[in-house]
Amino acid sequence: MTFIPGFAASAPVMSRNTSDLLTLKNQIETLTRQLTTGRAAETYAELGSRRSESLSTRAMLSAIDGYDATIVTVRPRVELASASLTQIANLTTTLRKGLTTNRSDSDANRALARASLENIVDALNQQAGGHYLFAGRASSTPPVLPASVLLDGDATDPARPLAGLRTLVNEQIRADRGTGLGRLTLSPPTSTSIAVGEDADAGARANFGFTIAEAPTASSAFAAISYSPSPLQGATPSFAKIPSANDHFRVVVNRVGGGQKIYDLTGADLADVSSVTNAASSLTALIGSDKIASVQSATPPGLTASFANSTAPTSFTINVASQPKSGDQISIKLAMRDGTTTTLALRAQVTADPASTADFTIGATATATAQNLSDALRRALSVAAETTLAASSTVRAAQDFFAGSTAVGLAPRRIDFSGSAPAYAQTPSASTVIWYRGEASATDPRGSFAVRTGATSTVLMGARANEPEVRNILSGFAAIAISDGGTSAKPSADHWKALAERTTSLLPQTTALEAISTDFSLAASSLSEAQARNRSARGILQSELDGIESVSPQDIVAKLLDLQNRLQASYQVTAMLSKLSLVNFLR
Repeated sequence: MTFIPGFAASAPVMSRNTSDLLTLKNQIETLTRQLTTGRAAETYAELGSRRSESLSTRAMLSAIDGYDATIVTVRPRVELASASLTQIANLTTTLRKGLTTNRSDSDANRALARASLENIVDALNQQAGGHYLFAGRASSTPPVLPASVLLDGDATDPARPLAGLRTLVNEQIRADRGTGLGRLTLSPPTSTSIAVGEDADAGARANFGFTIAEAPTASSAFAAISYSPSPLQGATPSFAKIPSANDHFRVVVNRVGGGQKIYDLTGADLADVSSVTNAASSLTALIGSDKIASVQSATPPGLTASFANSTAPTSFTINVASQPKSGDQISIKLAMRDGTTTTLALRAQVTADPASTADFTIGATATATAQNLSDALRRALSVAAETTLAASSTVRAAQDFFAGSTAVGLAPRRIDFSGSAPAYAQTPSASTVIWYRGEASATDPRGSFAVRTGATSTVLMGARANEPEVRNILSGFAAIAISDGGTSAKPSADHWKALAERTTSLLPQTTALEAISTDFSLAASSLSEAQARNRSARGILQSELDGIESVSPQDIVAKLLDLQNRLQASYQVTAMLSKLSLVNFLR
């Protein structure tokens, strides 16, 4: 038997009312949770279409937090580096003042230079967070060796002692002085004449001792002077192998205007390296009108340079044609390889001190006068070699020492005395202290440590102790500290004066560290600006994220009250409908 189920007209309505009531109840529960937690949703899925905005905004906020954390971490690095540079600048100013105002006190200035050099080494070995600030990318090792090792060498390994600056200075002075006249020769061609010439070896006169800068002059016709100049000569380079981009070699040139210049090069600096001949031609073209004085290279590329010795050296002859009058003078200008000059002035006197380097006695005959002039000139050359030239040698050796590098082929230059004339060794010495142990690179030192401070902003704050400005200052301090020559004898007043003048030029009144200090000041300013930008961006992004993920308590409360009123009304209507019947309706 089949039954037809009963049907009530109000059944669909009751089902819809129940569904609406449940929906309202769920909305109240959601709003209650939002009011309690302050969050619009508990999962990203509940955010609906705005979940991608939320994820993107959170990623940007996370990146900003990372940038700010990095800025906080590296700020001490900038501050410590700036403090070290300030300390070095102050020490430089103090020594310069001592050399200028208290020049005669060599002992005090030497002690000051030695103590200051040790402080500078400590400043350059400053570290932050376990990283050495002035070592470039090789920041795990102290970049500068102790001052005692720099000056006096390292004998901790008896089988392989390493020479320090003191040894290099002594070698340079020995090579420059020659037999005692600064590698000049003095001879009497006739009984009334004096001949002076440069070293006969082209390599020696290209690198060591005095050169005759110009023709001597006489204040009157008592002396007939003949001058035979020699054009500036250079060595011819040759490569044993074609230099690659990573092969280092050092080339020292004599400049047309005087002085020398050092080029530290690689194969990448040459225009054509298709063959060893073309590489040598490219090197010659690179240095232009200057002339090669010496080279140094590892193998490969095996760069060497040789002099032809085909041109007679510069010379002059002074012939005493007649007796001079008292006060008559001869002036001789000599040049040194650091670009400086000195002038010897010899005056005729009726009676002169036999030990004078500035006066000569007018003899009874022209022959006697010529002999007296020759003796005075010999004394003047000898003293000039011991003072002015020795001071030049000291500074040159110091600059060569601090130009040394751990890069293959670029060790400090050493002098070979095994031949008939001294010459710079063309193969790098392995028995010399390499003062700098940090990163040896020709790239921008600031780029050795880069910090990302924003999505598109980077601050460069790297530094190396071998930057030219720092090397010059180290050379100046070390030259003064080593000025005793390793003996108990004090340098003569003239020697000390010449040395003080040269080292003062390496310690400029307006410190050469200003450029580096400015870079770090700009870096500190960039960090502060980046923090300000990040703070502003964080506020905007956080406000946007709050608009997506957070809710307003006031809005939630208003919505809750509205829902409660609607739910209460729905309950009341539902209750009334549940009681609806024909009897109640008829009532």
